[in-house]
Amino acid sequence: MSGPTDTAAETRPHAELWDEVTSWLDANWDPDLTVDAWWQAVADAGWTAPHLPVEHGGRGLGRRAQVVVRAAFASFGALRPPGGLGLLMAAPTILAQGTPEQSARLVPPVLEGRVNWCQLFSEPGAGSDLAGLTTRGTRDGDRWVINGQKVWSSMAMQSDYGMLLARTDLDVPKHHGISWFAFPLDQPGVTIRPLREMTGHAVFNEVFLDDAVCDDRDLIGGAGNGWAVTQTTLHFERTGIGAGGAHAGFPEPGPKGGMLGRRAGDAALDEPPNEKLTLGYDDVAALAVEHGRTGDARIRQELARLYTYSEVGRWNALRGRAEAQRGGGQSVASTGKLQQTRIVKLAARLGTELVGAHGLLAGADGPEGGVVAEAMVFSPASSIYGGTDEIQRNIAAERALGLPRDLRPS
Repeated sequence: MSGPTDTAAETRPHAELWDEVTSWLDANWDPDLTVDAWWQAVADAGWTAPHLPVEHGGRGLGRRAQVVVRAAFASFGALRPPGGLGLLMAAPTILAQGTPEQSARLVPPVLEGRVNWCQLFSEPGAGSDLAGLTTRGTRDGDRWVINGQKVWSSMAMQSDYGMLLARTDLDVPKHHGISWFAFPLDQPGVTIRPLREMTGHAVFNEVFLDDAVCDDRDLIGGAGNGWAVTQTTLHFERTGIGAGGAHAGFPEPGPKGGMLGRRAGDAALDEPPNEKLTLGYDDVAALAVEHGRTGDARIRQELARLYTYSEVGRWNALRGRAEAQRGGGQSVASTGKLQQTRIVKLAARLGTELVGAHGLLAGADGPEGGVVAEAMVFSPASSIYGGTDEIQRNIAAERALGLPRDLRPS
């Protein structure tokens, strides 16, 4: 049975693009280049983000082109283009909300893999109620002085820049006094501490800001307009991590990950980062075959349910991208995020059931190198990261269905 993420099925309608990428790789792939030099060539050719306009470093292709291009790179054996939150959220936000100067200065390093970005949104007292943030930004000439604390910042230890939200005006309603900064992390006054999760990893971090500074030229969208800029960022985040999103398994950019100076051919052999924190339909179907459970009527029903969720999620993601091009799609992105949560949890539960109790063993002692245990322990996070399930349901109910808002203390 072919899965919803089957590469051939995804790329068949894009055979011409596949051939174009392969021809380019035939002429340009050199495994002896450094990763830095290879990614520069890839960016110059517009393959890092082929869905972006040509004038912004892309090739002016459809949103799905990014998936086809990266699959073609992997099939060819070449190191794929860089990824990270800069590509997923920061660059498209800056292109949508920033000035031409900001776009020209901040986006190319993302496409070339020279910098890594993290998200500095959530705070200890402002997670789901993001507009309640208390981190302060105070104007001081041509710069801003930042004080506060952020938490649940993915990959902050490996990042060079942060998408920072700070309150820059206390005299207006809370949604109107927020600003969005392209914030440099490598400076005095920034302390980053990793947070160890129950998975054993430390993807998330807390970040302390004590009289840190940010140039006014790195204020994106204007002072006090940060909430509108934030909605743009959140849309790209939810579209990317929602069902059908294409963000997973990209090589990590920036100097701190140790990639840039490596031989590109060696880096191409690496296991894609974070690719197996979750299971997909194909993974679970393979486990059913391996453990002789394909004749079990209930297991078959659950596999059909997972396949259906995955396909509907993929279609929803395509719809979301189409609506985004018309200036909408926020509620579609929230629905996609909810669908992804459902997929992640069902796949983890079904995978654990298929392999049995020993599937809870982590690492080399567990089935498939502990992948099943990893997916099960990680799966609860899907209801939290990128906006909680409750928040996504509110967005879908209020913005898509037009239902009345709940009474709120404010």
